[in-house]
Amino acid sequence: MTHPGLEEKIRRLQGPILVLGASGFLGANLLRTLLALRDDVTGTVFHAPAWRLQGVPERNVIVVDLLVDSNRNELLDRLRPRTIFNCVGYGGYSFEAESDLIYETNFNLTAKLLERLAALGISCYVHSGSSSEYGDAAAGPKEDHLPQPNSDYAVAKVACANLVRLYGKKHSLPCANLRLFSVFGPYEDASRLIPTLVRCGLEGKFPPLVDGAISRDFVYVDDICEAYIDTALNLREPFFGDSFNIGSGHKTTIAEVAKTAAELFSIPGQPAFGAMERRKWDIVDWFSDQKKTAEVLRWQARTEFREVCAGPPTGTAA
Repeated sequence: MTHPGLEEKIRRLQGPILVLGASGFLGANLLRTLLALRDDVTGTVFHAPAWRLQGVPERNVIVVDLLVDSNRNELLDRLRPRTIFNCVGYGGYSFEAESDLIYETNFNLTAKLLERLAALGISCYVHSGSSSEYGDAAAGPKEDHLPQPNSDYAVAKVACANLVRLYGKKHSLPCANLRLFSVFGPYEDASRLIPTLVRCGLEGKFPPLVDGAISRDFVYVDDICEAYIDTALNLREPFFGDSFNIGSGHKTTIAEVAKTAAELFSIPGQPAFGAMERRKWDIVDWFSDQKKTAEVLRWQARTEFREVCAGPPTGTAA
């Protein structure tokens, strides 16, 4: 849902606008947000139909395999986009485990895309990075802290961040890498924590949970959409190629999440912490430092975690 300030920002974006990876959680929300106010927006999908885009006009969606060079180049030549939001990704979910595809989808595609965009005269390219880039050093890191990637996905995302930096600093391409923390909201995959918690909460029970001490920095997807837009509008040349932390800036433990769920859904009993196996990349403290983002992009999260957990996230898969 847009607010008056966001509506004005969306109208100021230079078009045409291209959302790559519009069938995913982030891309679908961003495409829908932009299309609510303007029609010169196109989203790409790998295959159709895409359940997250049900009801979106067909003229604003293109089915294309971006990993094929001729497809990607034809798309860019035809649309000549001025603002590009790249929401393509593979490896962010535990079931996306093919290492070759992780590097091809994240790093190889980004390398080829940036090379092509550098010759187009764009207004801004915004890349979907990840807080996973910090790996084992994700406890309130600043953007210039040394990443310590602990998975193939994290390594690929760090490589993408370095590519974005290269093109921003050495080729003066207006581009930025957004290191997204724990995004949640409508159209999120049903296997993720918050949709699972809401679904079980409505049934009066807790789902299996990891260690209650593990923390995350939860940020609502509407706020993330505004972060993409603010980046495209506020990025200045001294910061071309930079990475920015995009989160709430608050550490929320799984125990606190469970307590919130118990209060909102009147769940009896105690959660079974540790019943869910800890994933290999899980660390105890995982939260963001937002100083640079606030100063340069003039963005901060608007939505409180408890506020949107009070009801089922609209559009979340059952």
